[in-house]
Amino acid sequence: MTQPPGRPGRVALSVLFATILLDFVGFSILIPVLPIHLEGLGADAVDVGMVLALYVIAMVVFLPFWGWMSDRVGRRPVLLICLLGTSASFLMMVFDSELWVFYVARALGGFFGASVGTAQAYVTDITHDENRTRGLGLVSAAGALGLVVGPGLGGLLANWSLMAPFYAPAGFAFLAFLGAAFFLPESRTLRAPQPIRWTNLARALVPTPILIFFRVHDNRTRAYLYIFFHVFAAFAALEGMFAFFAQDRFGWMQWETGLYLSFVAVVTVLTQAVMIGWLARLAGDGLLVVVGLGVAGVGMMGISQSYAVPILYMSGFLVAGGMGVVLPALTSLFSKNCGTADEAGEYLAHSQAMVQTGRGLGVMWGGLAFKYVGVGSPFLLGGAGLLAALVLVVIGLPFYLTRRN
Repeated sequence: MTQPPGRPGRVALSVLFATILLDFVGFSILIPVLPIHLEGLGADAVDVGMVLALYVIAMVVFLPFWGWMSDRVGRRPVLLICLLGTSASFLMMVFDSELWVFYVARALGGFFGASVGTAQAYVTDITHDENRTRGLGLVSAAGALGLVVGPGLGGLLANWSLMAPFYAPAGFAFLAFLGAAFFLPESRTLRAPQPIRWTNLARALVPTPILIFFRVHDNRTRAYLYIFFHVFAAFAALEGMFAFFAQDRFGWMQWETGLYLSFVAVVTVLTQAVMIGWLARLAGDGLLVVVGLGVAGVGMMGISQSYAVPILYMSGFLVAGGMGVVLPALTSLFSKNCGTADEAGEYLAHSQAMVQTGRGLGVMWGGLAFKYVGVGSPFLLGGAGLLAALVLVVIGLPFYLTRRN
């Protein structure tokens, strides 16, 4: 797809990076303080888990909805509404201290936070095929950087005021809204008003895993969506179980675990923000997916067998570098091979829904493996899962990963 003259380019991409960064900071800034705050309202462990889970559940359900809407009314209106809604969801928690309000606020946060697919579709609108992977890498890097900065910032603000971590993300999201309102033009010109048919709207509200189960999409699309799910179900062991692993094997405290995870995140950000464009031009998206899965799979297995800190860091470097190229390269391939330009928002939202579904289920199986199989088993199995995805890509799915003419 060739980028038409006059479309927004570098400035819009920079604004989009900033808005996504602020959005992810707004989410992750609550990680250190939300459980403690909820316990002060009389919540037990089940309440805390449910409040945290509601965000992810709402995001998975409504990602396709916002993507579908952006294909019909444009990317800019959806992004503006979602940023403003995100700010309002945080303000709800500031001005009310009832537990049920936090349930509603987190559900609304997931609803309005489900705009990542729309942001990716914006990138596909304003980039050529040759530099799309770099643009999608910047989007991924913004999210990863926000997840790095947020928890530390939340802890610092909580030392000053317990409510500051709630005010700050509301302000961040509102600043992102203002930046997008003034500097983010619409990325696509609608040839004609897109009809909003109720049957299509109803389908957009059906969770992506259910659509796959009932074979709604074509074979190529289903294959891609399964790969997104498979990869992140395997990778989720690092996100969910590493703190327990590090404490059990190395006796690490929270600051040592946080330092290691920050190292992994920083390597991922640098890979996606600096290296991915050059690597895509050098090797192509398909080869990047294959090599990235192989490197990340070896790194995950290396973590499971790490008994020395230098080896642990080297393994983490491999995981971060490998996964840093897999997501933008796989997303770029998906955007080029599935759907049309008028469906990009919906299709990319489906891919993000499968990423989040994989993460959610991956943390669950990782916990079961840690408890019943062994300390290093979530990473050994996760590495095996990434290598299995590599085999599916190379041997089992060549047709789906070959560019359509």
